[in-house]
Amino acid sequence: MRGFLFIALLFAASPSPAQDGRPELSIPEPTRKRSTPQPGGTFTIVQVDYNDARKERDYLTLSAQELVTFTTMATKLEAKLDWRRHTLDDPRIIGALMLYMTGFDAVVRVDKTEKQNLARYLEQGGLLFAEDILPLEAELRQSSGIAGTPFDRQFKALIKDPDVLGNAGRHWRKIPKNDPLYSTYFEFRDGPPLSGAHRGNVFALEALELRGRTAIIFSDLNISWFWGNLEADGRDRSLQFGSNLVIYALTKKFAGRPLPFRR
Repeated sequence: MRGFLFIALLFAASPSPAQDGRPELSIPEPTRKRSTPQPGGTFTIVQVDYNDARKERDYLTLSAQELVTFTTMATKLEAKLDWRRHTLDDPRIIGALMLYMTGFDAVVRVDKTEKQNLARYLEQGGLLFAEDILPLEAELRQSSGIAGTPFDRQFKALIKDPDVLGNAGRHWRKIPKNDPLYSTYFEFRDGPPLSGAHRGNVFALEALELRGRTAIIFSDLNISWFWGNLEADGRDRSLQFGSNLVIYALTKKFAGRPLPFRR
């Protein structure tokens, strides 16, 4: 009787076989921790494409690519930078380091899904740099650096749309010359480069904040025209400012932790 009881207890304590013949495990699967940016990871700058935006007029095809190349060579970033061109309804924009959107005189048509995806990106901590630019073939004698241009008006109307930021999208402020943006890597003691804004009436960038964090930087200064125009004189200073934008965006991603620079 004792032997029978011992065998019964031993059988009850042994793991029951699974349907595939292997014993079932009672140990729970480990939970996956939330991923955080790591040195050596890839950070993507997304150049925004939208309906009616015309190549080399409302956006310059080489701008984001040239910015990535310059920043990789001119700074000590360990992290890999990449770029892509996506529409705002593409779910991949949510993971972008920075969105970059430009225009000249195109009609900015953005549907409800695109607006809601942009809102989600901004509310989750993303940074958008938007700029009124000149076409690729334009000469700098053409007026630039002017408020109230077609892209200026349409872009700001987009941001205050109820499906994007609503009333929170109305509160623009001028970025002062002592803002950290102008010293994140390269020094700009006098504020943004003005070589692309001739005979203009704008001399500062604008910012829009969400819950105390800069979410959008807007420019009427034609800075990124120099990124995508390989024939433009004096490109380096504008590209250096672009690098500051990239590193500024990284400071938001790393939230106080050391940035991935080579020491």
